[in-house]
Formats: sequence, C-alpha cells, structure tokens
Amino acid sequence: MIVEAKVPLKLTLFGEHAVVYNKPAIAMTVSENLTVRVSDSDKFLVISPSLHIRGVKLDLNEMKIESDEARRVLRYVIEVLNYFGEKKPAKIEIDSTVEPSVGLGTSAGVIVGTVASYSAYLGIELSKDEIAKISRNIELNVQGIASRMDTFTETYGGLIYFPANSEGYERINSNVNLTAGYIRRSMTTAEVLWRVRKFKESNPNLFNKLLDMIEDVVNRARNLIEENNEEELGLLMYINHGLLFSLGVTSPEADEIVSRAKQLGIKGCKISGGGAGGAIICLKSKDAEVLLRSYNARIINTNLTNEGVVIRKIS
Repeated sequence: MIVEAKVPLKLTLFGEHAVVYNKPAIAMTVSENLTVRVSDSDKFLVISPSLHIRGVKLDLNEMKIESDEARRVLRYVIEVLNYFGEKKPAKIEIDSTVEPSVGLGTSAGVIVGTVASYSAYLGIELSKDEIAKISRNIELNVQGIASRMDTFTETYGGLIYFPANSEGYERINSNVNLTAGYIRRSMTTAEVLWRVRKFKESNPNLFNKLLDMIEDVVNRARNLIEENNEEELGLLMYINHGLLFSLGVTSPEADEIVSRAKQLGIKGCKISGGGAGGAIICLKSKDAEVLLRSYNARIINTNLTNEGVVIRKIS
C-alpha cells in the first residue's frame, strides 16, 4: 500500500515572529508544495531526492554523514513515528518543489505531510484539526520554539488570519496578488527564533513595544486585504519589514532588495517567514519580478490555493 500526502507551502504576509508571542499574523498557502509518500518496506527508510542538503560532512571513522539540514528533517520524521508509537516499517519519501529552509514552511510541510500520510498508512483517520494540532506539538518539541501558524496554514490551506492570544484562526475571503522569490539564508528559522528570544530577554520593554506595533500593522492589513486596498497595504509591508529589521531578523541582502523596491516605486515589499534571507514578497508587478531576478532569487508560484493537505491512498 502507498499513502501520499500533498502539502501546500506558505508565505507569511504579516506578523512573522510576533505570532510566536501570541500576536496576530496573516499567512497564505501557495501553489508550491511538498509531498510525503509512505509505502511498504521491511525496514524504515527516509528518502528525499529533491531536498538538497548543503554543508554535508562525512565522518569516515564512523561512516556517518553529518548535516544540520539532514538531521533536522530526520528529527521531524522520527518525532512523528514516536508519536504514533506503532512502529510499522515503511519507506518514507519526501519531495518538494522548492529547496528546504527558504521561508516557505518546508519544515512544517515535512511534519504535516508525515503526520497525515503515516497515520493513514497505519489505518488511523485524523481530522484536519487533529493533524494541525499534532503537527504543531511535534514542531514545538523539535525546535523548542514555534507558533501554530505554519502547521495550521499548511494543514487547512487558504488565506488565514491568526488572532492574538487565541488558538483559533479565521479565513479571509479575499486574495493578495504577489510576486515572490527566495535568496540564500544565513541561518535557519530555529536559529533566528532563538536570536529573537534573546532580544526579548535582554530588552523586554522595547521588544513588547515592537510587537505591539506589529500587531497594529497586522490588524490594519487584514482590513485592507478585504478592501483590496493595495496602496495602503503596500505601505504596511514596508513598515512590517522595518519592524522585523528592528527585531534583527532580516539580512543585508534582503534589506537592500526591499530598499531598492521602494526606490523603484513597487507598491509593497518585505521578507516573508523566518528571515535571515529566504523568501521575499512584493505586491505583484513585472518590476518586482525583474528586481528579484537581478539578485538571483528563485521566483515561486504565488497563486493562492485553498485545499490544504490532501491524502491519497494508492493500492
């Protein structure tokens, strides 16, 4: 038997990092995806032909490959297997249309996809609510810091608003037309999250003021999205990027791209996701695409998808 879970990847429009501290955020799933396929095997195998692993070190004495990216993916998969307890051997294949750790939620996609496919492989029927909650807890266990945004967005699909101080979510009945691409990152999301945590601990008053401003931006942005007001929405994107810069989560190259976008008259532009490089989003325009390509960014398909994780059984 083969069970396949197709997970849409996501972009964060507003509120990244602040959402970890119970502030609101807005995210959407796009037409890039990650697939986890579970099939019969006499032993556990994890295979990923498309998640290219950088910075691999081989210990010839122990015949062990050392890679932070490989270790992280394996930890997510192992944590899912441990959650279900029943160790039924399987081959787990992970395939993605984008590279790992670029701000599009590939880590969350691995977790959601493995939870959805392996549970179905065991004959356990989970609702999307259960998949989202289990996946969020697994991400938290592995990273130590996490919000529900990535795992919930990719489980349910669509354009989603996450209210402050709530475990709920609300769909936004609108669309945002974006041009987006990603550049090289200097740190992983987990590393950036811990950097923000250190800032919070050393400057709690300033940190809270910055998050309060981000909250105001997110809530105003929700209204502007529903009103299709691109002019004001674009201004808020630049403001949100500036606040993320103040939190220390941007990068010199990303800041340069966003600054150049403003000079070119592009309506809105900001980083999206974990930061330290990675995904950059602009309100849709040809100028934005040309700008991103000039920095060797890989352009992604930003068409909104509403379906969320899809499980398919192949007998």
